[in-house]
Amino acid sequence: MTSREKVEALLKARSSRTSLTAFTDSEPGFSIEDGYAIQNAILNQAIQQGEKLSGFKMGLTSKAKQKDVSVFEPIRGFLLQSMEIVPNGVVELSTRIRPRAEPEIAIVLKEDLKGKNVMARDIVARIYGIYLACEIIDSRYKDYKFKLPDVIADNTSASGYLLGNVNLLPYLEHLRLMGITFRRNGEIVETGAPAGALGDPIMSLVELVRSLSKTDEGLLAGQVVLTGGLTNSHFILPRDVFEVECAYDRFSFSVKE
Repeated sequence: MTSREKVEALLKARSSRTSLTAFTDSEPGFSIEDGYAIQNAILNQAIQQGEKLSGFKMGLTSKAKQKDVSVFEPIRGFLLQSMEIVPNGVVELSTRIRPRAEPEIAIVLKEDLKGKNVMARDIVARIYGIYLACEIIDSRYKDYKFKLPDVIADNTSASGYLLGNVNLLPYLEHLRLMGITFRRNGEIVETGAPAGALGDPIMSLVELVRSLSKTDEGLLAGQVVLTGGLTNSHFILPRDVFEVECAYDRFSFSVKE
């Protein structure tokens, strides 16, 4: 299968809500570099069709998430403006295959930043806002079975995201160990802390900027960065209501068939 055929297969799987067999099952030589080339081709096609890049996401930054999908190193993907869902909004199943949700922390910078030698202090000096968040993931591979190059090609399973309304920047000193509660239909299903993302969400941005520098890219002011799932993800079912909460903010979303 050519690179173009892989792009078309992923796009068709998304539009038709049908799952694929992972590319690496039939092509063991399909590499991480190949995966990012497919991801970039999908992004470029989306932009050509009028979509807008709104930011990036880091994937597999927590031990819980790595165990969840049997992949054991961080990866990155892109976010589109059309993926954002308003807090207390609705997640629709009609455009997804078998989505899951997971709580995260999102960070927005006030200045552009790029470079392979970026440090945590460079991130902290440029933070505009830190927000409670939730990501909706939806793998195009059957039963979420894939290897690292596959999930990279599939834009790290990105499908949607929600951000809270409260800027948590004043609480940066306590962010790493800030308790986060994840509820489904009123029942607590997970608890976690931002330290679950590479030990500190700031370090997740460091890794992202260094990764982008390999292709001479960087972060732009105002772009959203999802720093990585903090707990196991949970399948989303019709009429579910999920809630994400910390000491300073809380939001929810409902699920529509």
